[in-house]
Amino acid sequence: MQTLRSIRASLPLTVEQEVINHSLKLFQRLECRDYCRFDWRLNSLGEPKLLEVNPNPGWCWDGHLAKMSSHGGIDYSEMLEAILNAAEFRYNPAGEIPSS
Repeated sequence: MQTLRSIRASLPLTVEQEVINHSLKLFQRLECRDYCRFDWRLNSLGEPKLLEVNPNPGWCWDGHLAKMSSHGGIDYSEMLEAILNAAEFRYNPAGEIPSS
């Protein structure tokens, strides 16, 4: 029985930069907020093709978002902190302390 697993891609630098640039542009154009996950695959010619955009991937410790973060050198608690900081900054960009 085969098990589906996530592995870090070994991409040529030009392909990696293309995926990053397209992901950043799509994040803005699709009006994603705070975090999302883009799933890419390479075709038989090694060209990146977008499989799907998940604008609300699960935050669970063993989910794909957490696995991809760990491949990027970000542990689970750092990933959660980054998501929460992004949301906080979006709602309070000046970092002001609300008055009671």
